[in-house]
Amino acid sequence: MQLSKFMKRGVLALFITASVVVGGASLSAQAEEKYPSKPITILIGFSVGGSMDTAARLQGEVMSKVLGVPIVYRNVAGAGGRNSVTILNRSKPDGYTMAAINVPGQIVNMVVRGLPPDLRTFKWVGPQVAMPYFLQASKKSPWKSLKQMKTAKKPIRAAITGTGGNTFPITVIASDLVGYPVRFISGFKAAEIIAAIIRGDVEITTMPLSPRWHSAVKGGDARAIAVYSPERRPVFPSIPTGVEEGFPELGKPALLSYNLYALPPGTPPKIVSVLESALAKANRDMKTKEMIEANGSLVKPISGKDTALLLEEQFSLVKKNSSLLNKYIKAKKK
Repeated sequence: MQLSKFMKRGVLALFITASVVVGGASLSAQAEEKYPSKPITILIGFSVGGSMDTAARLQGEVMSKVLGVPIVYRNVAGAGGRNSVTILNRSKPDGYTMAAINVPGQIVNMVVRGLPPDLRTFKWVGPQVAMPYFLQASKKSPWKSLKQMKTAKKPIRAAITGTGGNTFPITVIASDLVGYPVRFISGFKAAEIIAAIIRGDVEITTMPLSPRWHSAVKGGDARAIAVYSPERRPVFPSIPTGVEEGFPELGKPALLSYNLYALPPGTPPKIVSVLESALAKANRDMKTKEMIEANGSLVKPISGKDTALLLEEQFSLVKKNSSLLNKYIKAKKK
C-alpha cells in the first residue's frame, strides 16, 4: 500500500519534529553537564589586602585561565572568618561558590563553641596557604628566648586580636606547650598590636610571619624570638624555630595556621575534581607561588583528600586543648 503525497509529507514532518525534540534535549543535557559555564565566586572571610585575600586573587588568576571562566572575589569580613563559612554552607552545591576557610579558628567555633556548621560535611578542594606564626617581643621587654620566658615570675602580657580567627588557638596552645606564665590582652587589631609592641604596652605577641612585621623587627623596634615551624623561614633566616629552642611540638604541621578551600556539602565529585585540578595548577605555578610566599605565607600543593586529612589533624589538636581554649573563651564572655 503506497502512501499518498500528503501522508508522506506528514510522516516526514513528524520525523523532523521528533528529531529536533530529541536533539534539543540532548543539547540541553550537554549544556547542563558543561562545567564551569559561568563565573565562580570565591568567598574571602577577611578584608581586602590580607594574606587570604592576596593569595585568593593570585591563585584565582591562574584558575580562571585553566577553567575558562572569570573568578569573582567576595570579601565577607567579620566574626574571625565565620561569616564566609556560614554563607558557603547555605550555598548551592553547584560548584559556583567556593570559600577559603581559616583553620584551626573555625574548628574552635565548632568544637569548643558548639557552633554550626560541621566542617566535615564540606567538600575540600585543597589548601590555599599555610602561615607559620612567630613569637615577637617588645624591645622594652627582657625576653629573648622561649627557655628564658619559662623562668618568668609573673604572667607575661601577651596581645591577641580576640578569640576568633586562627591567632587565638595557636597562641594559647603554643604558650601552654612552652609553659610560660601568660596574661592575654585581647581586642587588638593587627595594626594596633604592632604599635602596642613598639610602645611596650604589651610584652609579646604571636602573629603570622608577614611583611607588616618586617620593618619593626629589621628596624630594631621589636624582637623576633622564635618561629613555630619545622624549619627556619627564608624571610627571617636568623629566627630560630621552636624545635631548635627545645620544644618539638612547636614544629608540628597541625600548629600552623591554614586557609583551606572548600565547597558546599553535597557538591558532586566531578565538580570537586575539576576545581581541585585547577587549584593544583595554580599552586604549582612558580610565579604565583613566589608572589604568595613573598607575603610570608607558604604554598603546599596537596590533594583535596589530603586536605581533609590535614583538617582531621587540626581537629585532634583542638579537641586535645578544648578545655584550655574554653577557659579563655569563658573569661572573655565575663
